[in-house]
Amino acid sequence: MRYVDEQRWTKQTELDAKVVKAKLGWIEDFRQPLAQWRELLEVVEVSESWVRHRGLYRGVHRDLKKRLAPVARTPRAKTVSAHLVAFVATESLKAYPNERLIGSSEVLESIFGKLKRLEQDQAKTGFTGLVLSVAAMVSTTTTEVIQNALESVRTKKVVEWCKKTLGKTVPAKRKEAFASRQKTEQKQDQFKVAV
Repeated sequence: MRYVDEQRWTKQTELDAKVVKAKLGWIEDFRQPLAQWRELLEVVEVSESWVRHRGLYRGVHRDLKKRLAPVARTPRAKTVSAHLVAFVATESLKAYPNERLIGSSEVLESIFGKLKRLEQDQAKTGFTGLVLSVAAMVSTTTTEVIQNALESVRTKKVVEWCKKTLGKTVPAKRKEAFASRQKTEQKQDQFKVAV
């Protein structure tokens, strides 16, 4: 629509206005629906962005409703806006008072990406114990907090906690499973030789 309205083609080419009108004139019939669809898309994008950047918390639906008020002007957009606000209100009830829940899986995907990169550096120890590093990735820390943590919790205690709470890593389980299979095969081979 903007291309036709602003007559950009006159600046870029030597097309005749009548030719352009003949070829693109049918777009005029969609001027109003396109404007409505643009408004609906804006309502959805604003809602998605709001929850993605601010998360879910008690009262988020009231803040979102205020943000959507100037965006949703047509009856259809107001209806979609109301449905989105109601959905966000329901989801925000999952948060405890003064708690903010993640509003997008993008954050989690980023955290797991960082965790996988960290795991590459620590491949011998396995992924399981590295789960504890997630807290460090998402929290605000100071030198004092890190110093206090390093002084108050010994590595041996962390290793014990991981073994007790998290169990064996996948590589350790795989090694154990294949080791028992190899022992069985060795016993069968020894039995064959003895016979």
